[in-house]
This record gives sequence, C-alpha cells and structure tokens, in this order.
Amino acid sequence: MDILTALDRQTDYSKTHLQLILGAWVVSSLREPKAKISTHDGDVEEGEYDKRSLYSLLYALYRSLGEVPSDGGGESYELTFNTWGYAWPKSWGPCPVRPTDPQRFGKHAYTGLYEFAAAREHIASKDGRVHIVEMGSGTGAGAHHVCGRVLPACTYHAVDMQQAAIATCRRKFVPELGGRLQATCADATHLPIADGVADFVAVNETHVTEHAGQVTDEDRRFFHTAKRLLKPGGHLVWGNAIPTATWDACLAYLPTIGLEVREVRDVTPESIQARDEDKARIDAYVEHVMSTFHGFRIPVLGTRRRRQAEVALKNFARNPGTRLYQYLCDGTDAYKVVLAQKTA
Repeated sequence: MDILTALDRQTDYSKTHLQLILGAWVVSSLREPKAKISTHDGDVEEGEYDKRSLYSLLYALYRSLGEVPSDGGGESYELTFNTWGYAWPKSWGPCPVRPTDPQRFGKHAYTGLYEFAAAREHIASKDGRVHIVEMGSGTGAGAHHVCGRVLPACTYHAVDMQQAAIATCRRKFVPELGGRLQATCADATHLPIADGVADFVAVNETHVTEHAGQVTDEDRRFFHTAKRLLKPGGHLVWGNAIPTATWDACLAYLPTIGLEVREVRDVTPESIQARDEDKARIDAYVEHVMSTFHGFRIPVLGTRRRRQAEVALKNFARNPGTRLYQYLCDGTDAYKVVLAQKTA
C-alpha cells in the first residue's frame, strides 16, 4: 500500500479504513527498496506522489480526528483550513481575526483576497451581493469564513476535486448559510458551471502552478476555466506560496488570455512569521495523528514509518526545519496575493 499514490480522490475514507490503510503502509516498508519521504526535511520528489491520493489521505485524517485541543491546551478546533496563510500585514490595518484563533492564519489568507482597493470598489458597486466561485476550495472553511465574516451578502460556490473535502463542507458549513453556499466535487479544469457567472474567482493555495518556471498544460486549463467563469470586468483573486520563478511565468501568462494583472502583493515575510508562530500547534496536531493510528505502534516498522509520517506532515505544513519552510526563507518560493481582472 503506497499512500502517496494509491488512494482515490472520490472516496471519503472512514477512520476504520484509515487504520487499515496506514497499517498496510507500515507493513509495506518491508518491500520498499528506498524510502520516498526524507526523514531529514520531509521532502518527497516529484513523480513519487499523486496529489489526488495525498489530499484524499489528508482530508480523511482531518475529519477522523475531529475536535482536538490546540497547542498548550488552547481552544479545541477541527482542522479545516488546509492553508499556510500569513500573519496579517500591519500596513493593511487592524487584524480582523482573533489572535487566539487556532486557524487564524488561514482566515487571514481568505480575508486578504478581498483587501485590494479595486476588489472593494467592485463589491461596493454591487452592495456586497457578489457571487464567488472558488477553484480548489478544500473543506470549504474559507468559503464559510468569507460568507460569514468578510462578505456577508455574497453567494459562494465551492469546488474541489476531493470527495472527502466536499463531504466536510456539506456536513459542517453548507447547513449554516441558508443556501448561500453550494459545494461541488469536480476537477477545476472541467467544471459543470456556466460561463460568466462569477464576480470573483477565488484561488487560495490550490495545488497547481508548482513546477518551477513553468506554466503547465494543467495550469493553462485552470486559468482558462477561471476566465470562462468570470463576468466581464470580474476579478481573479489568487494567493499562494509557489516557486518564485513560477510566479514570473504565470503573471506573464495571464494577460495573454485576457486577465489583466492589476496588483501583486508579496507577503512572504508574513508567511514565514505565521509558520514560526504556528509551529507548536502543528507539532501538537501531528502528535495527535501519530497517537491515533495503531500501525505506528508496530515494533521497528511502526517506528520507522512514524518518523516518515511525522516529518512529511510537518513539511506539508511548512513547519520550521522542513524543506518547504526553507524554500520560503531562501527565496525559492514566494507567497503572493494577486488581483487580476477579466478584460471586456
């Protein structure tokens, strides 16, 4: 069992399923000629994982753990913001999220998508009654935050390819919003949504545009879908930490398809600050995962796999000491927030 490639994006795995899957992964180390996960910094080489399998595992893990206490015995939460986020930039004014909120950095990231002056003007011109389509919405936690706290008059369509993520959205967030939030499981490059319906297309840390210096075929399909969904004059709001060279390539590509880049904000220093401040919470969460699944208690094999799983989860969260954290610090990656507008 290779958890990095074998899981199905359309399956919402139960906790019992996960116990069996992770147990099988532990035992499979007997036949693995070389570990795919670096126990030094959590890195996994391109080609050694399938993002659909990886996210199937993560979203099922998040749901199966349910409410957990934050670091230091802080308030309990269910991990639904699958985001790195960033500390709120001081130049943007007062921070809109409680400083004790365990998932505040993810909420900052969603709030920040609409902090651009042009975005605020667009929203005001419609008395806040804008329609948003999010491509790669994860659990819908960001959609819920935007609908409840940022744009309380908006309507929202959250789309993600992972069934486990959409199941969480429908269970936890859709019922609270009186029909304003819709959740659909679909590939963002083949969406069953009509043209020209969105005032905003939101993209927040979606797992595309990752290959250094390249705009791949998948990326092109993704951006063309965003343009198709937008009304004339509508806005793409996009935030992510990706290779710096890829930012250059993507920002050059967008105008060629009719998406004019209006403003770019670099929040890399604030993203590093967030990862530093979030370290204790991530460490505590990973410990919850390790203590929950029995396969990691198998002598010798379980210990070896536990180390791989621990460092991989921390790398995915860009925890200090991991490969992805170092990429932010050395400039390999940059966290930027972008506003682009569909030309008439």
